[in-house]
Amino acid sequence: MIHLPVQGGIALGSGVILGFAFFFLARGFYTQQNWARTSLLAVLILACLVILINQIFQFSSVVFAGKQVLSVQDILKYLGIYLLKTFLYVGVPGILFYILYKADGPFHETPKQRHIFNRTVKNFLFGAALSSILIVLFIFLFTFQESKLAISEIGLKELLTDTIWRPGTASGDGKGQYGLVPMIVGSIYSTLGAILIGIPLSFGTAILLAEIAPDVIRNIFRTAIELLSGIPSVVYGLFGMVVIAPLIRQIPVEGNTTGFGILNASIILSIMILPTITNITEDAIRAVPDSYREASYALGATHWQTIKDVVLPAANSGIIAAVILGISRALGETMALIMVIGNSIAIPSPVNENPLSVIFSTARTLTGNIAVEINYAAGAHRSALFFTGVLLFLFLLFINRLANRIMKGQKNS
Repeated sequence: MIHLPVQGGIALGSGVILGFAFFFLARGFYTQQNWARTSLLAVLILACLVILINQIFQFSSVVFAGKQVLSVQDILKYLGIYLLKTFLYVGVPGILFYILYKADGPFHETPKQRHIFNRTVKNFLFGAALSSILIVLFIFLFTFQESKLAISEIGLKELLTDTIWRPGTASGDGKGQYGLVPMIVGSIYSTLGAILIGIPLSFGTAILLAEIAPDVIRNIFRTAIELLSGIPSVVYGLFGMVVIAPLIRQIPVEGNTTGFGILNASIILSIMILPTITNITEDAIRAVPDSYREASYALGATHWQTIKDVVLPAANSGIIAAVILGISRALGETMALIMVIGNSIAIPSPVNENPLSVIFSTARTLTGNIAVEINYAAGAHRSALFFTGVLLFLFLLFINRLANRIMKGQKNS
């Protein structure tokens, strides 16, 4: 009996596999098979990428990992050295790659090989598309796994129906109250307010850019909208604190004292979702064929009638997708809402006898609750915060299913 250590067995197995691979590759080149050429091209590309990444890491370790800060002259010197080494190392595989890439004439490809290659590309693309679904699934499973402690110890009934949130880790005793109803209501109110304010503004802007505005005006508005989408959420929060809150305080309503609350959060959220809804809605409107508009004009319709009765109904699927993404953005926003909504752990209620004055009430959202308390949470408290993430997943799933149902109903009608 011959006894090999584990490492020796692995090395032997790897050598055998590489030997068989080299044999079949050499045989493929001898018979001028196109699969052998393609395989070697892929290996050469991989080798060049490995060399490039290795040189980048070596350069970074020399420049950034030292105890002293290097001068600009030294950095440029090391940069030149590693660029030269990279060109030398990549030179041989690069030249071989170029020769094989140009020498496609002698290599022939059978119909079976073309079929296999097409199936390989198809499976690769399918795997790339499937990866997005798997990532979402893994995130949901991880969040759900972390929330199982809250489901078992606290219970779904208390989590979804109790109106008091007082974690035991915060109150000092061993037992707490973990009702998510105040945060659920706060999220719904702020998102609903953002939709009521933001959707009309977004639709009007999209119609203006796609159908009415000349090129000069369109470029100005589009640049402003793109700038809105690039502003960090904390800047929106500062704007709500410094500008929106004092303006809301000036509204002569009894009980309106701070300026922070649902109205402030809804205004900030409506500004934040405006670029998303506007851009997608504009693209959907522009995707409507011009023949639809020309047919409407031929029947005597005005420009506005064509937009209202022809273009917008034809673009309804893209518009619904824009609204869904806007709602998702509003539900998922955290930092700006923490700064402007007041963070009151109570169900929002009217500040006076008028029920509509609830918009001046302070609140807290689901995402804000996670961000505020996750740093010091432990045990059932931490698990309850992860269950909040599961709840957000379910909210977004419900919104997507509802939108799909609406779109199917419109198609059937």
